[in-house]
Order: sequence, then C-alpha cells, then structure tokens
Amino acid sequence: MRQKNAIALSVVGLCLLLPLAFGCRKPKPPEETVVSDTLRFKGKVVEALPSGEVIREIAVVRGKEFRWQAKVEKRVGTPEIEQDVASKPLDLNAISVEDLAESLRGLALYRGHQFLEVEPPLELARLVKEHYRLVRKGAPEAELERVLRSVAAEQGSAARTASFEAVERAVEGSGKTGPIAGIVHGADDRSVFDNTAYPHRAQIVFDNTDSTNSIDGSEGSGTLIGPSTAMSVAHVFWDEANDTWEADHLWAPGFDSQDADSSPWGSWFRCYWVTIPLAYTSNEDQNPWDFAVVDFNVGCNSVDHGVNSDRPGNTVGWLGHYTASESNIEGRTGYVRGYPGAGTCGNSGQACDVRVWGDTSDGGENDVSSDEIRHQADTSGGQSGSGFYHYADPSCGGCDSGPYLVGLHRAGEPSSNRARRYDSTVLAFVQAHSSDF
Repeated sequence: MRQKNAIALSVVGLCLLLPLAFGCRKPKPPEETVVSDTLRFKGKVVEALPSGEVIREIAVVRGKEFRWQAKVEKRVGTPEIEQDVASKPLDLNAISVEDLAESLRGLALYRGHQFLEVEPPLELARLVKEHYRLVRKGAPEAELERVLRSVAAEQGSAARTASFEAVERAVEGSGKTGPIAGIVHGADDRSVFDNTAYPHRAQIVFDNTDSTNSIDGSEGSGTLIGPSTAMSVAHVFWDEANDTWEADHLWAPGFDSQDADSSPWGSWFRCYWVTIPLAYTSNEDQNPWDFAVVDFNVGCNSVDHGVNSDRPGNTVGWLGHYTASESNIEGRTGYVRGYPGAGTCGNSGQACDVRVWGDTSDGGENDVSSDEIRHQADTSGGQSGSGFYHYADPSCGGCDSGPYLVGLHRAGEPSSNRARRYDSTVLAFVQAHSSDF
C-alpha cells in the first residue's frame, strides 16, 4: 500500500513539473471576465448580457469575493419612504467582533444581480472596534488616522471655486413658505444652489421611476467622496415593502431640470455597483445600518459632456470625509444639499422640480449622539442620502479649508431631522467597498 501511494505521489509530482512530457492535463484556471481595474468575475456564467459583458458566479471586488445569489426580478421604482426614526443606537462596546462582522457583511447589486460577500469581514469589524476604542479614550488625531484615515476634499478638473462662502450663499429667489409635515421646521428655508459650482456639482440625483431615458424625478440623493465613489443611504436602493432591491437608477451629478442643459456633467443608467450592510435588510427601521456605498468604477467608461462615468469625481470633484468629533459637529454650521422629489420647496413655495436644494443647521442646532446627528436643516422626500457636511480640515485641527462629509441625511420628524453620523462603522465600510481607497 505504501509503495502504491509513493508511486502515485511521484506521478503527481512529475505532472506538476513536466505536464506535457508525461501527458498530464493541467487544470484549467477559472474563466474570468475583467470589468475594471477593481472588479472582475470568475467561475460559471450566470448571464451573458446583450452588451457582451458576462456575469459569473463569483465577483472579486478589490480582492474581496462576493458570491452570486440571484438575478432579482420584478423590481420596481418606488418613491422614497419616510424612515422610522425611533431607532436603536449601535453599541459597539456590547456587540462582538463576530456579530459586527456579520452585520457589516456586504450585500451588493450589479446590473440586476445580487451578490453577498463570501466571508463575514472580521478584520473590518476589528478595525471598527479599535478605532472606536481610541475615540473613546480621546486619542489624538494622528493616532486615529493610523487606523482609519480621513480623505481630503478635491474640486476636480472643472472650474475652481475661489470662495466657498460665496458659493454657499449664491442662491436663487427669496422669501419663505409654510412647513412640510415632519421634515421642515417652521418656515422652509431651503434655497436653490448653483449646480455647476463646487461643491454642489458633486451632489448626485438617483431616479428609478417612470422614464429610463431621462431624469424626471428624485428617489434619492448622494454625494461624491472620491473619483469613483458616492455615499448615500441604504433605503434609497432597498425596497422595504417587498424586501428586495429597487429598480435600477438613472443618475447624474450636478443636475438641474430648469437649465437649458439639465445634465451639464452627464447622466447614466445602471452604471454602478452598490453595497449595503447585510444587517439593513433585517433592521430596516434601524438607523445604524442605513448607509450605502455606490461605486461607479464598473467598466462602462461612457463619456457624456466630457465626464467619464467610471470616474465622475475627476471632473466635478468630491467632498472630503472624516470621523468628526462631537464638539466639531456641534460647533460648526452643517450643510445639507440634495434633490427633493416632489412638492414645493423654500423661497415663495415654488415647485421643487429636480434641482440642488439646501439649507443649513447652525452648530448650536446640531445634537450629536454615538451614531446620529439631529439637525435643523430643512429637507423633504428625495433628499435622503444627501451629505451632511461642514467646512474643516482634520489635518490642521479643524481649520476651514474645505467641505467634509460628517453625516448622511436619512429621516425627519417634527422636532429634528436625522443624519447617520460618519463614525468608524461608516468610514471603515466605505473604505472597504470603494475602488478609490
């Protein structure tokens, strides 16, 4: 028996060394479809698209494997829902590394196909808990940066903005209108902002109802935070009523339906890979898991108005992001800019249309908890996913040098609006699921 095993092993060894000489067949590597420099598919084909692209059973995203689960049929475009704000805070002290990893497991949609991260991201969960531990002990910024680094704001290659303050004050119209139930507090103070100027051109509208050929509404908003990455909230993409994904979105940065050229920075359909935390699908009314990473670096490489769909931020710029302290958020004016879906907005109660609308929340109006920012910036349906940002530079102790995302607007109620705070959970998830970081 030992002799036979030795012979078998020697043959295997010779096959590995000299496969052709001994008539051995070399095992075939799994077939691959390369989509972009950060996304490829391997293994069995699940669908060959009319475009020629092939979807396979394993997606490899920046080295992380996602397994194909299903082609999601009968998805519908749905108006944005008003989220239940009575959410339970996330206690990072109480949750185990294993449970946190399972909650942060990526669930993704790409061209109608659902993928699930193969393994719970244990290293990601450990990173989150370590960063949280350092924040709790009051570690200096340099020590926090070694665990999870901040990302600087960038204006892109389009015309530079000389004065951020001037841009934030450059609004159209004047006057006030009455409240919209639940999400406008007192008078509606929102104004329309210049969609061609930075940072407003880095705001993205998502439209998944009616026409797929042109943007005629808003079912959610997002903010570019890198050349290829936007942040939004999970409920913009997940259909809570049917417990599945919503229909694919048409999207555009810096859109204004009232301009002669409404999409000066281009618009595209289906060109994205979106990842949400798996925990959101079973905790849809829970604020802690309501965030989404939208990656545009998916090989469309479609150029519209001189902007490449894979890297729109290179042209229009992006906002910085970091885990701001409670005192920084409560001591600074917060800005919310996004795309209301319907109704009247600000000023004299004009139609919202699909434009960049926004309001501010003074530092004294911001109330910060572990994973939430309560604010007084007026919003309405369609603005979920809008970035809550302030002007700072983490590298210089909070000096005013650029717009930095510190939260994601997600819900409203009569007393205050709510944003998911940009804490270690969000920052780590972003940097794990973006092709930019």
